[in-house]
Amino acid sequence: MMKYALAAALAVATLAAPMAAQARTFYCTARSPTGSYGYGYSPLLGTARAIALRECAVRTPRNRVCVLTSCR
Repeated sequence: MMKYALAAALAVATLAAPMAAQARTFYCTARSPTGSYGYGYSPLLGTARAIALRECAVRTPRNRVCVLTSCR
């Protein structure tokens, strides 16, 4: 009986590991000198950065630059 319980626990741990890796979400913030801001979140870091910069650019006047202030 112990052998089956061990096999079941191993199967659950194996199936849960990929789901835990997929649950990671990156959050990024971008700001401009004019006070405009943008937030982005995605499972991919590059996508979260791009969304934050694009959202900031939409709110920023021309000839101003948005920079990433944080990503976690």
